[in-house]
Amino acid sequence: MKSLNTIKFVSNAIEELTKYNEAISAAKTFEDAKNKARMMMGYIDALTTFLNTMICMENNDFTGDFSEVLDGWMHKMYQTLVDKAVETNQDKDIVWKFLVKRDEYTVM
Repeated sequence: MKSLNTIKFVSNAIEELTKYNEAISAAKTFEDAKNKARMMMGYIDALTTFLNTMICMENNDFTGDFSEVLDGWMHKMYQTLVDKAVETNQDKDIVWKFLVKRDEYTVM
């Protein structure tokens, strides 16, 4: 089996995540933005599933670092939803809900 080119893998993942995040930002309605975010979460979940299959001693550095990258993208996604909620004049409780979710993924 051919070994994984981690740089290429991460680069391709980031390209896809960037497209999803841009689609959230460009959405005309808040409902459409939430639907795009659901698609992005599905992609992140798939990446997490793949990452979990790689866990072993020789991959610890990569899996730990990439897990932080995925958390950072979840943070970005929720921030983009917050921005869209504000832009489309959503109720303050909706904005607050997404701020709380965003902060669950704050990478320290």
